[in-house]
Amino acid sequence: MSKKNYHIIIKFTPNDNISAADQQKGWVDYFADFLKAGINYQLKNKVDITYKSELDLITKNDFDNANLIFYVLSPAMVFASNINQDSAELEQAYNFDIPLINSKIKKVFKAPVNIADLPLSLSTPTYYRFYDHGILNEEDYQTFEGWNKFQDNENYWKVFADVLLDTLKILGGQETLIKNTVFISDKNKSYYEARNTIKRELKAYETEIFPDEDFSIEANYMEDPELFYLKKCNMALHFPDEFIDLTNEEKRTAFNKLPSLRRLIWFNPAEGLKPEKKAKYNELKVQLKPYQNIEAVETTIEELKDIIKDNLHKINQSIELKEESLKKIIYIISDTRIEGASIKELNQDKSIEENFELKIIDFVENVTEYRHLHYELLRNADYFIILYFKNNLPWLNSMSSEIRKAPGFRNDKDILGKYIIYGQQAKIVRENFESFNLVEKEKPDQIMGIIKKL
Repeated sequence: MSKKNYHIIIKFTPNDNISAADQQKGWVDYFADFLKAGINYQLKNKVDITYKSELDLITKNDFDNANLIFYVLSPAMVFASNINQDSAELEQAYNFDIPLINSKIKKVFKAPVNIADLPLSLSTPTYYRFYDHGILNEEDYQTFEGWNKFQDNENYWKVFADVLLDTLKILGGQETLIKNTVFISDKNKSYYEARNTIKRELKAYETEIFPDEDFSIEANYMEDPELFYLKKCNMALHFPDEFIDLTNEEKRTAFNKLPSLRRLIWFNPAEGLKPEKKAKYNELKVQLKPYQNIEAVETTIEELKDIIKDNLHKINQSIELKEESLKKIIYIISDTRIEGASIKELNQDKSIEENFELKIIDFVENVTEYRHLHYELLRNADYFIILYFKNNLPWLNSMSSEIRKAPGFRNDKDILGKYIIYGQQAKIVRENFESFNLVEKEKPDQIMGIIKKL
């Protein structure tokens, strides 16, 4: 059986692929070679890469036949290319389904480009920036080259790893397991590299980062896109530089945004030593103290990663407990042993598993043997079911009396139902158990039908 070939289109301007004096290939050539090598090594499939110049139109046919399309963006590319025509062609062809278009189109920034200058289908957030985004004056940008400094041009390989890993996931049809969602602010450049470092670590920790490559039409029309993303997340990470120059009123507005969300503000110790920031950082830390959901963290980036993971672990535990508490608790106490197969069938029934938590004490003569669990269930159970099949009336009287005590153990939690399931041979005086629903069954294993009707 022949393996599937992958097809990738790279569109760029020749100005971004001029070879250096001591090189035979240019920047785009090396990018394509590295991409092909990585895909071949990981997926063992052949990769066909097609070059398109800045004036070659990306058609619907190109889009349909390509697995991915990379735009290598730079001021020269934006100035000289027909990317607006590309955008119009694809938007019309796919009825303005921007998320679909963005699922195949990836933007590689070789040099700084103003996102606002790009058409809608190319204006999504991107972090494939092969230049120093931390330089405030982008006219002085430094491009990460990747071919003449193989060992020490570290930033090129970090960004290229992002490109390759995302590409492999898309081509391999890999479904990403998402356990957490974290907002990481992208409002300032001085923390840009740190943001990417944290993002890479958390993505390996089954975490989705917002805002990121995913396009959101809703956010594009929101008055406050940040709030839109915050609402999607379990927690948030900010950096102090986005707050230090705000007015006090603007700070209060920012700090009061979504007060239910756990938020960290990381103060990089190295940044805090800079004379122009030191006093502002100290003032900001004081201003944060009244906000219980916001914590100022001043530590190394490695320790910060552990703090974030620890917070996510605690949040997940809290969510699991909350979800568990939403299930109704059924306390089943039986004088007869319930077959293991029957218990397994109960626990595996989807409708029961989704709605109820079963607590079963069977083959029991005296609940004092389980008094801690018993009294906990008297406080918390929503339904009580007594299985009475041994015709031991004193036992039934004792168990029903225990359940009648339940309201005295509870804090405003109603009992939703009390049942006695009894055997055909059992002697029972109905008048003595008027507060219970009495149901006759052949054997105790037949309780599933009753539970399903709750």
